[in-house]
Amino acid sequence: MRLLLLALPLANAVAASRVSSSELRRLVSSPKPPSRSVTRKRIMSCASKGKQEWAKVELPKGAERPKLVVFDLDNTMWTPELYQLQTLPVPGRDINLFKGARAALFELATDPAWRDTKVAAASRTEDVLWAEDLLKRFDAADGVTMDKLFHVKEIYPGSKRRHFERLKKKTGIGFNEMIFFDDSTWNTDEIEQMGVLCVFNPRGLTTDLWNLGLQEYAAMKKNKESFMGKTIGVNKRRRRYYY
Repeated sequence: MRLLLLALPLANAVAASRVSSSELRRLVSSPKPPSRSVTRKRIMSCASKGKQEWAKVELPKGAERPKLVVFDLDNTMWTPELYQLQTLPVPGRDINLFKGARAALFELATDPAWRDTKVAAASRTEDVLWAEDLLKRFDAADGVTMDKLFHVKEIYPGSKRRHFERLKKKTGIGFNEMIFFDDSTWNTDEIEQMGVLCVFNPRGLTTDLWNLGLQEYAAMKKNKESFMGKTIGVNKRRRRYYY
């Protein structure tokens, strides 16, 4: 009995030792937790990206804004493209606005700084009636549809050059006072030759590209550049890129 009593503490100690060794191996094999500074950097990065997606552009005081903002529709304002659909699309179910497009439309519809700017659509879609229907059903802001916000709508197949010639005629605004957002370099190459600043958005309009376009326009006007024809965008590193 005495030997048994002496053996019990020893057995408990061995068991405890085994548990500690197992726990030690688990701790050693598990990934090292990131430091507070690394974690904070990641959190701040994610937060800034989320904030940037909806950030309102801050132009320098007195900076010039375009007198006509022109948007392509398919794969610039909404997705998917109309040719990919079989029936009249229902907003919010079959087709949606890009987040950056919603942010830009809301700013144009609500910010007094844009009171002297007109908005237009220039689309080569063959589904003209569907596009016109969607403009009436998508809201730019409370009580303001895209159709109401857009002063001029050039929606029909053909050359974008024809669209812009008619935009200039209808609005009386020169090409050097316009900005154009499109997902096709085929279109931007054609329009930049007319003297329009173009912004290439291959995967839809983002807030980054919206801000970039306005900042580039303001900088060119500040430098008193009369010919505004060029195409800009961002590369994979999110840096300004000229096409």
